[in-house]
Amino acid sequence: MQLLKSSPYNVLIPVDDREEFLIFNTLTGGIEILNAEEGKLMSEISCLPYFQKEVYTDHLLLLEYLFSKEYIIDSEKNMIEIFEKNSNDYQFKNAGTIYLTIGTTISCNMGCSYCFEFVKPNHTLKDDKVKKQTIIYIDEIIRKAEQKIHTLSITWYGGEPLLNVKAIEDMSVGLIELAKKHNLIYNAKIITNGIYLTETNVQKLIDNKVQLMQVTIDGARAIHDKKRPLKQKNAKNYYRILENLSQIPEGINVLVRINVDNEVADSTPDMLDDFQSFGIWPDKYKQFSFDPAWLRSYEEITLNEEEKDNRMHVDAFFDFKQNFRLNLLERFNRWANQNQVKAAKLKWDLPSYQSTCATWASPISLVVDPNGFIHKCWETIHDDKQAPSSVFDAYDPNIFAKYSAFNRYSHNDVCRNCKYLPVCDKISCSYEAIKNTVPQCTEWKYKTESYIREQYLRMINNPESINAPTAAAAVNTGHSNK
Repeated sequence: MQLLKSSPYNVLIPVDDREEFLIFNTLTGGIEILNAEEGKLMSEISCLPYFQKEVYTDHLLLLEYLFSKEYIIDSEKNMIEIFEKNSNDYQFKNAGTIYLTIGTTISCNMGCSYCFEFVKPNHTLKDDKVKKQTIIYIDEIIRKAEQKIHTLSITWYGGEPLLNVKAIEDMSVGLIELAKKHNLIYNAKIITNGIYLTETNVQKLIDNKVQLMQVTIDGARAIHDKKRPLKQKNAKNYYRILENLSQIPEGINVLVRINVDNEVADSTPDMLDDFQSFGIWPDKYKQFSFDPAWLRSYEEITLNEEEKDNRMHVDAFFDFKQNFRLNLLERFNRWANQNQVKAAKLKWDLPSYQSTCATWASPISLVVDPNGFIHKCWETIHDDKQAPSSVFDAYDPNIFAKYSAFNRYSHNDVCRNCKYLPVCDKISCSYEAIKNTVPQCTEWKYKTESYIREQYLRMINNPESINAPTAAAAVNTGHSNK
């Protein structure tokens, strides 16, 4: 008879109010409702090293169903081996997308304390040789890659990339032609502080197939202008960005990044008021979305006491994110009711399967700095010494072998047997994971049970406010603070 065991990635959640259990699997993203008897059975099974389903004659159909959904697995199944396979299939080693980040400049018009302002190289991509050779290098990757390439994905980065919009124009022509030559899907985005999103520059971005802008706004005006000061004294900052955003035409989407500490968190209601008064959101809800990010500290930066006090613990940030979601829903539906727009519902927020950073792990993905040096992480773009190669070298995937060898599943013995390993976002940035001897645990480790239970009860008691859950696609949340 077949020996079975409970998946080590099951999270069993009692819902005492309803005499039920929820079972969530961090590996598959699946979630099911169990009655009290079924929940107690799964609790018992999870304590056993193995079992035979035939012993549980009254629950054979349930066990067969749970086996089909991988809440129960074969007792001989080696999950680490599965992770190793996932590492090859899903961490971009065998994927067909070239993720190319191009730093048009290291210079910036802002002096944000949490960015790499502790180093200020004055490098800007002006040399036509670097521009042309970068395209030649990508062409060489496409021709030499072991896997079939189907997508060329560009990120325009800095510093502030729009300080050098000419590089974006010049290189986009060659990159788009390259994609056509090899019949590749082409997409592009830009990470900008929003100051130079003038009508002219936005049209240039649209003309050059930039489909997404990530714009950072850290709270309402007083806080934002303190956190993200312009180097030009007395220049309009926060309101200039909002004015620019209010004039963005259709055809390009905007993700508003919010780097959250306690001060920023407290000011977000005023920030959302301003977004509405400028006609940005909810008015353009199909075009604009928000992405709160935990503001971590760089070891190179010495924080003063005020900054230390303002830093938010990851646990508090988790709570902020959930309250922010509710605030957005309430505001949207109040606006929708006044404007004959269909009311929105919350999407379930479940832990997502985390992939390794593509730029780091994939031998065909790279960051190119203004001098043509190749990096494997955005975090090192200001430091030539950390570049393993250059676009002026021949493409050789073996140069990047040590980066491709990184495996988030076997990287740290502390994490290896944790049931939250598949969804742990604290080791998603390979660069940070390698630097940290013992990585910080994901807040999901402490919040999953209560948070899933809360969403379930909301769905039962207030079904018009939240949709049914669906498993999320794999993501990578390793990059912050831009």
